[in-house]
Amino acid sequence: MEYHCPTCGAPLQFQSRVSVYTTCGHCGSMVVRHDMELENLGKVSELLKDMTPFMPGTTGLYGGKHFTLAGRIKVLYPKGTWSEWWALFDDGSEGWLAEAQGFYMMSFLDSDPAPWNRVSDLGGLGGRVEIKGESFQIDDIKNVKYAGSEGELPFVFQRNLQGTSVDLRGPRGKFASVFFGDGSTKLYLGEYVPFEKFQFQHLRELDGWSVE
Repeated sequence: MEYHCPTCGAPLQFQSRVSVYTTCGHCGSMVVRHDMELENLGKVSELLKDMTPFMPGTTGLYGGKHFTLAGRIKVLYPKGTWSEWWALFDDGSEGWLAEAQGFYMMSFLDSDPAPWNRVSDLGGLGGRVEIKGESFQIDDIKNVKYAGSEGELPFVFQRNLQGTSVDLRGPRGKFASVFFGDGSTKLYLGEYVPFEKFQFQHLRELDGWSVE
């Protein structure tokens, strides 16, 4: 089915059947899909300018599986920003590609309920936590806020949603992230991956930057 932005009339394309939210690339309106109808939630905050090589439609490989980046959340914290890209795999699975200060982490929402209700349950920086039978070290704890969005997401983007994000490093390059916010706790598990291993295609054109 063909959709059009309820604000400016520009065509909207949903890459996934599970997408419920998108940002109009023409006017910046936040649009929610309710079955066959679209709802306008107003204008999304303008993304802070960055030098990301990614965009909605960028493709890559992970674990031998092909994925497409459908959209992202721009996250603000006291020392800067990072992006969380929603990755749709051809086999129907979903992941999140974190892009932060030159590091790339692919992770997946854990299906089991997170065992922590508050940040203090994890302990402080440098402490260790057992996750799925393995020891992870707490690398970073920061207060965060959703600053903007681009493309499609599997949930309705909440402007200025605040929470606390905890990053943990495990053995053999494993990565974990715990997000406390909006009355819930979410655990994401994955790993650090070098940029070149993803074999990205359809990257954003940036002046003075190229992929060899």
